[in-house]
Amino acid sequence: MNEMLNEENDLGFARVYAVELKFKQEPKLDRDLLYKKMELYTGRTSMPEAEESAAEELAVWEANEEYEGTLLHFFHLNYMVQYTEGELPAQTSLMNIEHRPAEDYNTALQQSWHWQEAAETLEQCNHTLLLVDMMAAGLEPQSRLQLFSGALRAVLEACPCDAIYFRESDKLLEPNEYLSAVEQGNLLYGALNIRFYNVEGTGSGRAEGLMDSVGLAALGIPDVQCHYFDLEPNEVAEQLGNIAYYLYNQGDIIKDGETIGISEDMRWRCEHQYSLVEPRRVVIDLDPGEPYYAGRQGSQEE
Repeated sequence: MNEMLNEENDLGFARVYAVELKFKQEPKLDRDLLYKKMELYTGRTSMPEAEESAAEELAVWEANEEYEGTLLHFFHLNYMVQYTEGELPAQTSLMNIEHRPAEDYNTALQQSWHWQEAAETLEQCNHTLLLVDMMAAGLEPQSRLQLFSGALRAVLEACPCDAIYFRESDKLLEPNEYLSAVEQGNLLYGALNIRFYNVEGTGSGRAEGLMDSVGLAALGIPDVQCHYFDLEPNEVAEQLGNIAYYLYNQGDIIKDGETIGISEDMRWRCEHQYSLVEPRRVVIDLDPGEPYYAGRQGSQEE
């Protein structure tokens, strides 16, 4: 078991998927609304009758009154996972956790190009809820993200927060922007983060950059990266984003040595490698060709 977990960690896979909800004021959760929204967005939430005389029960467990705070555990009967012993429903849990200060999110703040007010908002937050999935790692990546996105949407509508933090993509989001994206079917808006790094001190004398995605590997799909010279970052970001969405929709079907691109003039050679930037995970490294490539395809140590 330890060897299997170590291998999954090495690949970047998340056995448990987690998102933090940050609040300026103590969260007020409307449980009735949450249950209604949870069933609306994730499907059937009622347990089947064990006996004809048994009443149908809501498939959610609440902590007893001695527990101070929020602790809810949902069983999602429309998302069954096959195990050796039989089928079990995927589950999500919502709970209070110890609040972390804004400086704990520095790596996410450094890449928050999409939300300029992220740092200011985090500074004003004082409370945190955590939403996680459990027993869901056996689902197909698209089904797992669909379930988690539905559960998160239900929580956000029943208990509006001030900031969202996706741990697996290290991404901070404005809640209304996230809800708008999910309503339009863009489930990767929070789960995928495109990051940019200026590379300095290599002595090349050229504009050198590194761009990657983070978040796909947590779902069992390779992320993408490109280490390059003299390319326009926005164009690289668009290319990485397109390939990341392609991988999410089609799976890991790109073979080493294949090329992909938007035109015959710019074909990017692909190779599976370990990431150049933490977290360590498997990525598809993109070689845009001479004179732009600054990486070392085929020569990195495993």
